[in-house]
Amino acid sequence: SVDLKNIEETLIAMAEKGNLCDWKEQERKAAISSRINLGIAQAGVPPIDDAIKNKIAAKVIENTNLTNATFEPNYVQSSVTQIVYSCLFKNEILMNMLEESSSHGLLCLNNLAEYVALQVHNSLFSEDLSSLVETTKNEAHYQS
Repeated sequence: SVDLKNIEETLIAMAEKGNLCDWKEQERKAAISSRINLGIAQAGVPPIDDAIKNKIAAKVIENTNLTNATFEPNYVQSSVTQIVYSCLFKNEILMNMLEESSSHGLLCLNNLAEYVALQVHNSLFSEDLSSLVETTKNEAHYQS
């Protein structure tokens, strides 16, 4: 099982150390940007420059109705995702599973971390980013 309480406590502690509004703004940008960048990477298109990434991101943001969203072409992971990984790595049962079946276990870990991070984001921002990767893959194919 995943200790969601640990994730929640870590987020609260982070928020208490700084300005919550600034953190949320940065976290939203990182979550949106990292999912768009993941979609571009998964699209299997030839390498593209930041100008094309920005064009793809603008279209995806428009098509998914993400209001006031910004994109950073170099973001690959949000802090919520990092916290989720950190908490998952503390889970002894999960780590034993990874040792037994490294490639399959790692894929499961990545999927689990993405799922949990997405749920945390959805509850923090009341917006669903679950379609961003697929929408971006389609747009990347169209732009390339």
